[in-house]
Amino acid sequence: MGFLDNSTVTVDAILTKKGREILANGGDLNITKFALSDEEIDYTLWDVTHPNGTDSYGTVIENMSLLEATPNRTNFRSFLVDQSLAGTQINVDQLDYSSVDSNTPITITPLTTGQTETYTYYIENTNIVKFANGGGQSSISGPSVSLKTQAIIKAATTTVTIVGNTSGLSKVVTISVLADPTSNVDAQGPKEKDIIDPITDGGVY
Repeated sequence: MGFLDNSTVTVDAILTKKGREILANGGDLNITKFALSDEEIDYTLWDVTHPNGTDSYGTVIENMSLLEATPNRTNFRSFLVDQSLAGTQINVDQLDYSSVDSNTPITITPLTTGQTETYTYYIENTNIVKFANGGGQSSISGPSVSLKTQAIIKAATTTVTIVGNTSGLSKVVTISVLADPTSNVDAQGPKEKDIIDPITDGGVY
């Protein structure tokens, strides 16, 4: 969510892939909370020596360009944060898995700079990739995760979104799986019902 025009109260909200998927399937987003960010504000520009007095201390800040909304944040860029989060980002060894065969194991072990945290992992399409020990659920939490590519009749791509449970930062891993001629599973077909409800259990929208 972002304020696009600092002369009027204008708000632009952009849904993530998960949110668009829920709407496309006829579901309700059931949004119960949202967060605002000050990522574009550099508080070091507050000028207490401005010759026009106290009303002008924040002139530069008030006239700064504002950021538009982005569906997936990868860095926490705020200038006014708890020191333990300043400059924090999630690092992953590999963000793109291309031309992967079916039934291939993939392990993702994220690392957040400057702190220790666990993560929640969200699979966009469980017909293409599943959690190795998680059945058909689309989200799971832990320090790392083991995935397994599925046998599909036509090559397809999905994403796995990693969200830090403490920092709130995210990273997206893309996985492209090759076609398996022995399969009759359509990657775009209906998915297994989630064991964890993404609305009541903190999904990413």
